[in-house]
Amino acid sequence: MAEYPLLLFPEPALAERAKGSGGPSKIKVPPPSQQAERLTPQFSRLSEAMERRRIEIQASAAGIQPELALVLETVGSVENFINAVRRIQGLEWLGEFEVDDISPGEGFEDEKDPEKPLSGRLYLVMTDERALRQIQSLFDRWKQNPDTDFPYGLANLKRLFEHLRTIRPWDVQDRIAETGVLDDWRYRLEHGQEMVPFEAELWFRHDPKRRRQAEEMFRALVEEVGGDIAGQCVLEEIAYHGILGRVPAGAVQTMLEQREVRLLQCDDVWYFRPVGQCAVPSYEDLSAAQPLAGAVPDSPTKPEPLVALLDGMPLAKHRLLDGRIIVDDPDGYEMTYQAHERVHGTAMASLICHGDLDERGAPSDRPVYVRPIMQPRRGFAGQFHEAIPENVLPVDLIHRAIRRLFEGDGDEDPVAPTVRVINLSVGDAARLLDREMSAWARLLDWLAWKYEVLFVVSAGNHGKDIVLDVPGVDLRRLTDEEREREVIRALASETRNRRLLSPAETINGLTVGALHADASTLPTNHRLIDPYARTDLPSPVNAHGPGYRRAVKPDILLPGGRQFFIEKPVSPTATLVAATSLNPPGQRVAAPGPAGQLDRTVHLRGTSNAAALASRAAMRLYDEVLEQLRATYGVPAEYDAVLLKTLLAHGASWGDAYAIYEAILKNHRNSRTFKDYVGRFLGYGPADPARVVACTDQRVTVLGYGALEDGQAHAYRLPLPPSLSAHTERRRLTVTLAWLTPVNPARRGYRVAHLWFGPKNDFTPKRLDADWRAATRGTLQHEVLEGHRAEPFQDGDAITLKVSCRADAGDIVEPVRYGLAVTLEVAEGVSLPIYQEVRDRLRVPVRIAGREGTP
Repeated sequence: MAEYPLLLFPEPALAERAKGSGGPSKIKVPPPSQQAERLTPQFSRLSEAMERRRIEIQASAAGIQPELALVLETVGSVENFINAVRRIQGLEWLGEFEVDDISPGEGFEDEKDPEKPLSGRLYLVMTDERALRQIQSLFDRWKQNPDTDFPYGLANLKRLFEHLRTIRPWDVQDRIAETGVLDDWRYRLEHGQEMVPFEAELWFRHDPKRRRQAEEMFRALVEEVGGDIAGQCVLEEIAYHGILGRVPAGAVQTMLEQREVRLLQCDDVWYFRPVGQCAVPSYEDLSAAQPLAGAVPDSPTKPEPLVALLDGMPLAKHRLLDGRIIVDDPDGYEMTYQAHERVHGTAMASLICHGDLDERGAPSDRPVYVRPIMQPRRGFAGQFHEAIPENVLPVDLIHRAIRRLFEGDGDEDPVAPTVRVINLSVGDAARLLDREMSAWARLLDWLAWKYEVLFVVSAGNHGKDIVLDVPGVDLRRLTDEEREREVIRALASETRNRRLLSPAETINGLTVGALHADASTLPTNHRLIDPYARTDLPSPVNAHGPGYRRAVKPDILLPGGRQFFIEKPVSPTATLVAATSLNPPGQRVAAPGPAGQLDRTVHLRGTSNAAALASRAAMRLYDEVLEQLRATYGVPAEYDAVLLKTLLAHGASWGDAYAIYEAILKNHRNSRTFKDYVGRFLGYGPADPARVVACTDQRVTVLGYGALEDGQAHAYRLPLPPSLSAHTERRRLTVTLAWLTPVNPARRGYRVAHLWFGPKNDFTPKRLDADWRAATRGTLQHEVLEGHRAEPFQDGDAITLKVSCRADAGDIVEPVRYGLAVTLEVAEGVSLPIYQEVRDRLRVPVRIAGREGTP
């Protein structure tokens, strides 16, 4: 037991939720006459498109009504527009998304700043002929008289017409733009593939009959060009209808050359996507693998796994993994692997069980459950990697894997119901976060809520060359600090092409980026280039945030190994190419030997490593903190996931990194929003989970937990230590709130439950690190505050923190569980008994285990 264990808040007081702050900018819209003139041609083109669709349907599928998916882009939002849609028979709500950086013009502008970029909404609606005629009729009435009365419940359509920028059908370009499917098809054709696979994500129709019709029509179009359907997956909870198809090379060539192909024009399709992109590079040449030195630690003493690893097949009999992992392979993926091909799964299992071997940390005392979801695959160019098979939909595979953990398959019992953390160190390189949540991220969010489990997800790696704004001949002349500055600038300029890889945008999960740090010893006389002058900056391979709706992502950073580079030869502009050696630098992990030896290690780097270390830290926090709290205070197991999420992030801070990025990237254009901007690189900062395990004389951490309904709040009182009264010592208050929310995929808000706290107080008034608005956009709010002015107070005074809850994108049907961590500290070495004074004033009674609602 720690000498200074974490403390628990007394039962909070039930309070009225806090009021939200701020509001949208006021937008000036064009006069109705200008809007009517601009929109009339768009409505005419819609009518023509519907007529073409009607003729097409009549020729191919008798009895099915023609429909179009409509895109309605507005400047600003239309309040309760969804209610108006539901009142018009023949309209079906498909979804809504935010649109940023709309250029002012055509009568739209911000009232206070005419040059300011505008924001708006993208509404997606399925319409049939009758509904489209009704909308057209209402538009004609509004055009004649903007003050005309609309039928009951449709008044919001007048606001729609006022704010409408574009109305058009969802077309071929929408279905293929930025999905990577065209590049994938070209690549496969260039290498002679005869049957080309793809994934089609259909618009999710809530009517099962209409879903079947959509699937049958799409199947007919695929078969029309000589293709077939390999499988499909429908998950109503995340509004997902995915189809795995294959078409012959000739049909693909036709689709690449022209867009007037019925398959691409299918109005039931939301997106076409490539398959098999969830891949990690692997290594065939393992000659650099080094034998393991020293004795192997004893096997775990606790039989129940806490962490599940979904990854490649590990080398289960490796000396470092034997007896430490539980492999569950219901799909038989092991049969496709040779021993020397089991690289990524072996590395991730090694990091979870042992950490970076060069740090010589204690092994975990629990086994790790492993479900293989990848197979070895050789690319057309001969490169070797591990990837999710092309004959399965990733969403279906992950869903089945998680359901098996907690519900079992068929009549089987659950295979690992004690799991609280699921590690996903894989991502889809073809699916960068754009406007909407990917199906894979929606799946993780729903499963996290359903099973009360924490997904730890790697942010993703971008191994692209780094092109510096420096002549090639000058690269070796740069000082370390000059090179660091140029690298940071180059990465920042490429941030759009280095966005998060699906499913890293998950809001319920914890997304982990990599730090440029490890414990390895570099070989002498190496000619590798270190991109930075120091360690503990974000890795140059990191995928960048922000997350969905500009939430903080990645959430935290943990060591992922130092990624060094080599100079691209004969390049007019200095260009850095990532080194892929299995030698240092990097984190030392277990690996198969070139002949399948069971005692080899190599050095690897990336966000996969950082995520695995987060899962390892979760095991330590569970064993050393949560189990102690359960024994002492009766903390229920239902709060494990949210408390682990809270604790993993609680030790995060920007430290010196912010000043470095500020000096390099801040300018007059981004100065007002720079904290929000730099959050895409830093997240909440490098985390230090070990710091959260226990307190010190000068640092006290107090935990809270509870469950809230819409409109409720819990008020917590943190006693102020009397020794700090009227004292000028710099003190820091760190507050972390985490929860899991139900999700509503059809609404822009997506997050059903919004929880937040207001940290403002006179004792630590200065907000540091992440932008406070960005911190409230996800399901993890982490705030760091400081103060140093002498604030007199009486013994018994306290800082009050109120955790509030409100519905954000739908009704909250059951209480939402959360975890809260609050740390008050002064600098180490300052002889003030902070811990003792706070502990004496908390007087925490033992709680009743298993109690629901207010704890």
